[in-house]
Amino acid sequence: MKTHWIVGFVLTAGVAYGQSTVTRPDSLFIVTYTLGPAWDANLPPSSQLHFKEHSANLGAWRKEGVIRFGARYADKGIIVITAPNQAALRERIGHDPAVSGGVFRADIQPLQPFFEGCIEKPK
Repeated sequence: MKTHWIVGFVLTAGVAYGQSTVTRPDSLFIVTYTLGPAWDANLPPSSQLHFKEHSANLGAWRKEGVIRFGARYADKGIIVITAPNQAALRERIGHDPAVSGGVFRADIQPLQPFFEGCIEKPK
């Protein structure tokens, strides 16, 4: 009899715990990268301070599945990325040494698509 009560308690506690830790789906954000004060105009991009680490971060985030899309336009770069909230994304982006070191500035904005679709490189 006590065994049934203990098992019931554990199952009920597990369900209650599971319900209290339910998280919302991640939100979409667009991060626009622009050149920061530490960018050296005399060097090509691949020779900029922290550029390799920045590229490695983007590659890792893509493998994690959080980067949905990335592109360059004019003198800017953008990524569309998922995160639980803007504060969590700001922390993630802030750990990128190219951003914290001033090579790039990163502007983070919520993204609310009104058309769904898929973008692929032209072949």
